[in-house]
Amino acid sequence: MFTFDDIIDSFTRRHPKQSVIKDDFKSLDYESLSRIGNNLAYLLKKKNVKKKNRIAFLSYNRIEFAEVLYASSKLGAIITPINFRLSKEEILDILKDSNPKFLIYEKCFSNIIRFLLKNKYFSSKKVICIDNKYYKNLINKKYRINNKNLKNSNKDDYFSLMYTSGTTGKPKGVVRDHNSYYNLAAITSIELSIKKTDSALLVMPLCHANSFNFFYSYIFAGASIYVYSKKSFESKSFFNIIKKYKCSFTSLVPTHFIILLEYLKKSNKKNVIRHKFNFMISSAPAREDTKKEILYFFKSANLYELYGSSESGWVTMLHPEEQFSNLGTVGRECVGSKNIKILNDKYNEVDDGIIGELYASTPYNFSHYWKNKSKTQEAYYKDYVTVGDLAYRNKVGFIVLVDRKKNMIISGGENIYPSEVENIIGQHVCVKDVAIIGYEDKKWGEIVCAFVVLNEKKVITELNLIKWTKNRLAGYKCPKKVFFINNDDMPRNTTGKVLHKELKNKVTIHMINKND
Repeated sequence: MFTFDDIIDSFTRRHPKQSVIKDDFKSLDYESLSRIGNNLAYLLKKKNVKKKNRIAFLSYNRIEFAEVLYASSKLGAIITPINFRLSKEEILDILKDSNPKFLIYEKCFSNIIRFLLKNKYFSSKKVICIDNKYYKNLINKKYRINNKNLKNSNKDDYFSLMYTSGTTGKPKGVVRDHNSYYNLAAITSIELSIKKTDSALLVMPLCHANSFNFFYSYIFAGASIYVYSKKSFESKSFFNIIKKYKCSFTSLVPTHFIILLEYLKKSNKKNVIRHKFNFMISSAPAREDTKKEILYFFKSANLYELYGSSESGWVTMLHPEEQFSNLGTVGRECVGSKNIKILNDKYNEVDDGIIGELYASTPYNFSHYWKNKSKTQEAYYKDYVTVGDLAYRNKVGFIVLVDRKKNMIISGGENIYPSEVENIIGQHVCVKDVAIIGYEDKKWGEIVCAFVVLNEKKVITELNLIKWTKNRLAGYKCPKKVFFINNDDMPRNTTGKVLHKELKNKVTIHMINKND
């Protein structure tokens, strides 16, 4: 098994001038990536960065991510990508927790760096901007540094410290080693049949496990990568990149697909991707109506869906030939994984069709939560890991996700799963997007509240939408309150997951104002 820098160096020896990664600003072949990565590793070593030290990276999607990844791997350091959408206080909390030895950042985040320096958390000698002349002069040096003097990593070393999205609580640091990534990349290559001629367009932030994992997997397979480096997602540029660079794969969250479908409908376009192409839908549950529209508008493209987590990597995969016959599921266990366990509160396996907590045992399960032994113990049951997702296995062995355990609503003693209500309301012709939460109620314990984004030029009242829902769901599952919001007001993290705690805050504010 190789470390990340070993993989790059191996391809450099065999295919030095082969392009490996591009973004909107530049491109790198293997030889350039190896040279620049070594130069950066040399700099960091001079800055006293040692094995097991953390190297933080704060940037939008940029090609420099590959350079920092290489240098970290070479030195045996641990890469810590920072979510660029966090507030400066949230970033400071993560930096305090991870305690990085060095921080590399993009110029547009200079205000955050000034905040850190002002608070004396970092010294100016421990930060470097990828946009300044010093960095550019360094990486453009033509000499080759002796790799043997820099190499200080092996396959058992920790490679990444990535923080969870924190949709239901405080973000946790997930630690993973080189072995884990190598196994994950190998299995991804098998599941997707990745070839050297393939090219992945990575849209999702590289600070998140989804893009990080696909980044590693496509490099492992000798394929090329285009990093989508625009600060916001634009349908037209997305399709232009795919056409210009003949990209063959992308992984998107349901929100991205909703944006693309809206663009195609407005533009009266269909089948805009004519070459062989693989779509992956991931990171957040996809409504059945969204998946059906994807399959309708992209006739020549294949649609995959995966379920996974920062902790367990890929857990299940639903393949293109399984889509129509297994809509509503997330597939079956990935190659090389043990059978998923669906357990009750007493850790006993439940029968097929019965909802329980999903536990996965993959060849790339995470090592531990950073500085959090109790949470690590909670996540593990023997060699199985849970992140608190509820699911059931259907009669033919496919996994159906129900919801996060923490999102489950208990109203009048009945269990209500938000995703079930969202799937129903999402079918209404007026509804573009919907999120369901539970809110405290003296009589029922919790009531169902719906946050709804309407399609353009569509109108429906709260009363009529609730009435429509009652014809399709049991009464106790129907929303008692409906809040109509704009698309931009639906709080989501970088991977498109709804931030339920922020929606609950919105209801609290509404109730306070109402009582006043």
